[in-house]
Amino acid sequence: MSTIEVTRTPNRYITVTQQKNLSTVVAPAEQVLEVSDPGVAGPPNVLTIGTVTTATEASATITGVAPNQVLNLVYPTAVRHIHTQGTVSTAWTINHALGGYPSVTIVDSAKTVVVGEINYISTTQVVVNFTSAFSGFAYLT
Repeated sequence: MSTIEVTRTPNRYITVTQQKNLSTVVAPAEQVLEVSDPGVAGPPNVLTIGTVTTATEASATITGVAPNQVLNLVYPTAVRHIHTQGTVSTAWTINHALGGYPSVTIVDSAKTVVVGEINYISTTQVVVNFTSAFSGFAYLT
């Protein structure tokens, strides 16, 4: 086992000198520096991918004990609302629970994207106005 000598020049720095079979610390007790040998490195960690699932919020957990551990991932799912406009109309009122002001994509019954005037009435309601009446779907994300 090796020992070290620690000395400190007042108001300057600490000197650590390794010596065989001797350890001397020259400093006031509240300024003693403890040095330890980290030892031999263990085996490298092996991290494998475990479960990958979806939920409303992203997260990651590591299970197991080093050196064999598993990374489990949760990816956020896209939160969206699909509104079906079954009645032909020039004004679609869409109530949703997404909160905020979501993006709106309108598709008519022929699966063509249609542009309309989007008005956010509140954080839970959107009204989309069109120049012609038609039916279809609104996708809010």
